[in-house]
Amino acid sequence: MQGWAEGQLQLSDTLSRHIDQCLSCGSCEAICPAKVPYTRLIKTFRAATNANNSNKLSRLETLTLKGLTESYRPTMSLAVDLYQKAGLNKLPLAHNNYLASTSNTTSIKSNYPALGSTKRGHIALFTGCASEVFDKRTLHDSIFLLQHCGFEVSVPSEQTCCGALDVHAGKQQAADSLNLQNTQAFCQPQYDAVASVASGCGATLINNDGPLAAKVSDINQLIAPYIGELSFADLNRSAWLQTPCTLKNMFPEQTDIPAMLSNINGLSIHPLNSQVSCCGAAGSYMLKHPEIANQLREKALAPVQERAHHYLLSSNIGCAMHLRAGLKQAGTHIEVLHPVSLLAQQLRASL
Repeated sequence: MQGWAEGQLQLSDTLSRHIDQCLSCGSCEAICPAKVPYTRLIKTFRAATNANNSNKLSRLETLTLKGLTESYRPTMSLAVDLYQKAGLNKLPLAHNNYLASTSNTTSIKSNYPALGSTKRGHIALFTGCASEVFDKRTLHDSIFLLQHCGFEVSVPSEQTCCGALDVHAGKQQAADSLNLQNTQAFCQPQYDAVASVASGCGATLINNDGPLAAKVSDINQLIAPYIGELSFADLNRSAWLQTPCTLKNMFPEQTDIPAMLSNINGLSIHPLNSQVSCCGAAGSYMLKHPEIANQLREKALAPVQERAHHYLLSSNIGCAMHLRAGLKQAGTHIEVLHPVSLLAQQLRASL
């Protein structure tokens, strides 16, 4: 009887592990000819079984996830800003491997005017909880590019977490409550679209029922049609380009990011191995299942270890943090950025 129970527990753990990864991929839904909504089915199953294995997280990881999704995220953001300003993110500590060596800790304002002669619309920026705390640089760079592409940008203060972490934990009711709050914040007549800077957040938002899903676009989609009208400083550098599963599988309109980056003369782009389906981040998967997540990361980074370039570009903060940690642990010094940050860097240099 004890053996049977242990077997069932092992089966449950294995099933939960696969569910964690599936929730952050979407490839089944993307390639299914019958358009079966696998992601929603898996979310429903996770909520019904409450297959949560958060007990595998350390106390620091648990507190971090709790801080990201609840009302005291601004306090957490301030604490991380002070931590980075003091240079503590450069200390040889394991958790610092996930953090960028340089950061932008400037506060995000509520509204930014369109720049240039043509105003193309009004964009509401979805900051995302992890980006708001750990990656304000990408947020500022996204706003900067949107402005120069002719968009007015607003950052609604009423917005909250996309709900991905709650979905992964089987807390569908909590995720639905967050979706309702975001719907009220973003579904306003003055906003033409909602920009997501992290493909994981964007995928979660477009997978929810309701009017918000139809308004969400990835930041790359919004700026791509207009980026060729801007002038960028030359950059004699090379970069790896990683395409997150959520960007590849969950967004109906694919953006040619290499073509967008080709506006920077001298920049050489090298896509990471397309045969590797997942870098191992997958939302909270990298924290709950570190051994498997790290194995997937090693496969994804194998080309990088063989030939190091100056940058590694990723459009999802979870992927970026996970890959950055792997590079630092391997002693490979490559700057990990969102594609918009490299574009913003060269645009500023040209002004």
